[in-house]
Amino acid sequence: MSPETTQCCLELARVAKKYGTLVSFDLNYRATFWAGREQELKAAFHEIASVTDILIGNEEDFQLCLGFAGPEAGGKELGSKIDRFKGMIEQVREKYPNARAYATTLRQVVSANEHLWGAILYSEGKWYVEEPRPIQVMDRIGGGDGFSGGLLYAVLQGWDAEKWLQFGWASGVLAASSLNDYAEPADEKQVWDVYKGNARVQR
Repeated sequence: MSPETTQCCLELARVAKKYGTLVSFDLNYRATFWAGREQELKAAFHEIASVTDILIGNEEDFQLCLGFAGPEAGGKELGSKIDRFKGMIEQVREKYPNARAYATTLRQVVSANEHLWGAILYSEGKWYVEEPRPIQVMDRIGGGDGFSGGLLYAVLQGWDAEKWLQFGWASGVLAASSLNDYAEPADEKQVWDVYKGNARVQR
């Protein structure tokens, strides 16, 4: 958001890495922040990505922040392009091999109120894929952040990588289907019910 903020983030990443703290980085490209600062921010994003343990972004983020080739942003026939998303992550892994996990969301907009929503995770030699499913959307802002937050929660709980992706996927759905920008689950069970598609009344 400013040169000072950039330097603060860089220092946080450096110190966290020095002391063995888990570092996550959600790329979140924002054109208005990058205008006139492309070289400065590319260098900063590169340095943070180099020390990151969990690297997250959508196809646009990886392409515009870090310069990788990948699928068309927001393209159609999303399910048929999963191998292209994997190919993009393979490029990221080659350049930033120190990360423990790499994740990307998959989103195809059918209409303002219906999206196809999926996700991919690569961790420690294995691929995990949540195939795109139709979800009902109330406010799409925050879906990616919900995914990141859910994934990181699952990591901190010590769950296996498959559950990281599942919990992240469902947390993103919960955020996108709410009026605010963030998910507010009552408990873990509510998130797992979203993942399972359980709409039954439970008393």
